Amino acid sequence: MKLDFLLPNLKAGLADCPNCAGVGLVLDEIVPNSRNAMMEVCYCVKDYCYKCSSKGNPPYLSYDPDQNRMLPCYCHQARVTLSEMEKRFKAAKIPPKYQFKFLDTMDMRTNNPDENLKLLVVQDWARGLIESFPKKQNELQGMYLYGGPGTGKTHIACTILNELIIRYGAECRYAKITKDFLSALRDSYQKESENYGQEKGIEEEFATIDVLVIDDFGVQKDTDWANAKLYDLIDSRYENQKLTLLTSNQPLAEWKDKAEGRVFSRLCEMVMEMPINCSDYRLRYHTRSAV
Repeated sequence: MKLDFLLPNLKAGLADCPNCAGVGLVLDEIVPNSRNAMMEVCYCVKDYCYKCSSKGNPPYLSYDPDQNRMLPCYCHQARVTLSEMEKRFKAAKIPPKYQFKFLDTMDMRTNNPDENLKLLVVQDWARGLIESFPKKQNELQGMYLYGGPGTGKTHIACTILNELIIRYGAECRYAKITKDFLSALRDSYQKESENYGQEKGIEEEFATIDVLVIDDFGVQKDTDWANAKLYDLIDSRYENQKLTLLTSNQPLAEWKDKAEGRVFSRLCEMVMEMPINCSDYRLRYHTRSAV
């Protein structure tokens, strides 16, 4: 799959290459022994590695005898760009099944026109956020996307992360509210845990990352400790002007009577609430694949 629609300014390959359209990177959607796609250097770049002394190995430099120094080889820009993206995707911790999903290739249509309209509204909002990100990063309103299980909430949220990472090199993070945040904080109190003593570090990471997706918001146990930690997280991101995207099975109004309404009040300032009430996306996808 060509990536020129995401990386229009990257010219690391051959301009007339039919595979990458000159970008130098492609998305391989058919990977042996894997269900997940993989980004890689295009063959129009790799071909040069057979005659280059670097052989496609870091730091992607070759010796120029005329200048008596090491110079970037032909594959340098493509491989460095790919390496940087791989690091950002690893740090983002996006589930593999949702990596490399993009708005232009997302097919979540149903047979219900009303459902399709709701999905279109969400996708248009996501596209506007992505396009505005480089100039208005600290001014953008976040998202509170809610609906029943399997409606594509996580898919849409991760699609936004994918595009922000590839287009702009944004530092992003995906996290399930209980597993990746609250449980990590609890583990920091346990001496036998690798997270022991790391409470402040965990809180700072989540508070300061450029873009944070909090998945399954609202499924956590309703305790004073959990509500206090959630408010501290939301408030810290508000104060740091960081973009926050939340998915939930329940509307935002459910938070009015929790944590003295503090979480609700802060989120009302930070996010746009959008319903996505439609049929189960996973079941639709499974049925479509089986046909």
